[in-house]
Amino acid sequence: MEIIPGIEAVPDDIGETVVTIGMFDGVHRGHRRIISVAHEEARDLGLRCVVFTFDRHPLEVLSPGKHPKLLSSSAQKLRLLEELDVDTVLMAHFDEAFAGITAERFVSELLAGKLQAREVVLGENFRFGKSGQGDVALLVSLGSHYGMGVTVVPLLRENGEIISSTAIRKMVEEGEVEEAARRLGWDYLVEGVVVRGDGRGRKLGFPTANIEVHDERCIPAKGVYSGEAHLEGRAMPAVSYIGEAPTFAHPHLGRRIEVHIIDWEGEDLYQQYLGVSFRRRLRGEGKFPDAQALRDQIEKDVRRARDDASR
Repeated sequence: MEIIPGIEAVPDDIGETVVTIGMFDGVHRGHRRIISVAHEEARDLGLRCVVFTFDRHPLEVLSPGKHPKLLSSSAQKLRLLEELDVDTVLMAHFDEAFAGITAERFVSELLAGKLQAREVVLGENFRFGKSGQGDVALLVSLGSHYGMGVTVVPLLRENGEIISSTAIRKMVEEGEVEEAARRLGWDYLVEGVVVRGDGRGRKLGFPTANIEVHDERCIPAKGVYSGEAHLEGRAMPAVSYIGEAPTFAHPHLGRRIEVHIIDWEGEDLYQQYLGVSFRRRLRGEGKFPDAQALRDQIEKDVRRARDDASR
């Protein structure tokens, strides 16, 4: 998969293309359907398929402080797109200048000009251009002037509800990771650097890796989850805790993600980059009367996580 790191890096000789455009946060099943249609049309026409996406959520620029937490980092999004056998990804930098591009300029300069789009494949709710002034109908009208076709893909629904990044974020934030995974097409996963903790897990007999996750990522609700730890291409059964350790009254530490890798006998993971996926929420956060009661509960959590891994 070729990655073009910005509009200015699009090669002059890119040739005619089939383009699909969107933030594609989480690359969920709805996104995959749109990308699949674009991929098939590109193959039928013998052209390159280009996924035109952005390095940050547009609302981060348009409504700072009100933008949503992301389901996937840029690196994670690229990995998910590569799994779909995408030819090319244009990772555009979304800033105030980009936000000011009118719908007409977006079509003439970027789609028809830079990308030489012969066909554009979009979801039915797609909007583009300054202040979202452009919609599918306008793109069809403008595209005809440049000999550019437009394929509109109906939005995918689950039980009558549109599969959207917004709905999936809500599920993740409420701990409904199983339903989120069904809509994503993959177990929700976050990544970060392992940092020093207070060593409490090791004292309880269940050492944990404490992950520092970027503030812009969507984090599941407080509680305990079964899932996997991902390290250098390996996926290992794990049980994860998200919360503030109320049993030990350490509110100054804030919310953290602690991962216990089941049967791990490897080296210290400090400063390594670790991913953790969430398969099922085992329980919410709770305060225990003492360390032994917490240890007994963690033993049960680990057994359930091990059972989940064997299914």
